[in-house]
Amino acid sequence: MDEELFLPVLSHFENGNFWTASGGAMRYRVDADTGESPHLTAQVWEGPWRLQDSRVEETREFPLTEEGLAGLRAWLLEWQETMNARPRKSLAEAIAARDARRAQQAAQAEE
Repeated sequence: MDEELFLPVLSHFENGNFWTASGGAMRYRVDADTGESPHLTAQVWEGPWRLQDSRVEETREFPLTEEGLAGLRAWLLEWQETMNARPRKSLAEAIAARDARRAQQAAQAEE
């Protein structure tokens, strides 16, 4: 299953770039912080929707190093296996979850 999960090389992140992609039902985003304590911040959520329309299941930080990138890959592969083992939601369930997330965000914006 490793072939289905692509991550850019370390220099991509060392240059301050982000990365977002998917692995089956899992969606993920990785942001690089190249400041005083360089690290990667990764978020995972279940698709099919974009990050803003979804509930993040976990956020984790990794050092901005080759070892950190390897740890990130292993963590993402675990999440990919977990999410892809779940029963698929129907389109109606997926739309209802998206709409509930949007309503929650709208309510928070009004506060």
